[in-house]
Amino acid sequence: MKVVLLAAGLGKRLEPITSSIPKPMIMISGKPILEHIIIDLKKNGFTDFCLVVGHLGNKIKHHFGDGADFSIHISYVEQENFSGTASATKLAENFVNGDSFLLYLADTLIPKNLENYLYNMINSNFEISILSSQTDQSKIGNIGNIEVENNHVIKITEKSIISKSNLGWAGIAFFKNDYIFKMIENLQPSQRGEFEITEAMNLALNNNRKIGNFTCERYIDAGTISGILNLNEIILNQNNVSYVDETNNKIKIKNPVYVGKNFCAGKNVELGPFVSIGDHVCIGDNVKLEYTLVLDHSNIASNEHISKSVI
Repeated sequence: MKVVLLAAGLGKRLEPITSSIPKPMIMISGKPILEHIIIDLKKNGFTDFCLVVGHLGNKIKHHFGDGADFSIHISYVEQENFSGTASATKLAENFVNGDSFLLYLADTLIPKNLENYLYNMINSNFEISILSSQTDQSKIGNIGNIEVENNHVIKITEKSIISKSNLGWAGIAFFKNDYIFKMIENLQPSQRGEFEITEAMNLALNNNRKIGNFTCERYIDAGTISGILNLNEIILNQNNVSYVDETNNKIKIKNPVYVGKNFCAGKNVELGPFVSIGDHVCIGDNVKLEYTLVLDHSNIASNEHISKSVI
């Protein structure tokens, strides 16, 4: 089965991290976010991937190549003008080639029961199926807001503070055919000046196409610092990560903790819980880290107590 993964964005909400690292390539527990997504999808029978890349896209291509190392096939298209999710999706039309396909935003993760949700979406009678979740009202202006009647979508409003429901699009949609590309061709820019895939789905509704809504318990928006930290906790828990100190410094560990290659630490260091440390990281004396993600090649000075941070 085919997947179109949208991974081109600038990641403005995560600057300055994303000035040098593409948002989907932020490393958690030794793997980039995008790899965690691809592994989940491969477990569910998806083997043919198209990655829409843009900002720092060569770093994504270098890591994944043609997908052979992951026992899948990966092709790439490049979004040069960041004009929205619909424009990004349209670039994959030749890859889709008339087949059914899953559309997946590469900063979204479903922490539980993804297999069941995908099965229900793929095997439904709806031409288009989307996944949504209950969303806090304070965050509804940052996502696609879904209005539903009897499991039928009646409207999707993109990033509007005016909402009629508390359902937010979880960034996943399944298309039984390529009709959505015709809708994209007829789109006008949104109020944000972008061509939104949610507006293309609204246009499909206006053309009497049926869109089904499937609700998941929770999804993680990994496009924010809080989302990254939530994802860090989930991945460390799911992978049963534990770290055993093999240095002579007697580091105090409160698992789950992940530590990458070439790690050095001073005296009186405490790690955890929920700490993920990348490769080539050095930590000084009297440092305590908890609920924190430390990226590759970071140095932390002595006498620091750091919590709920991305370093």
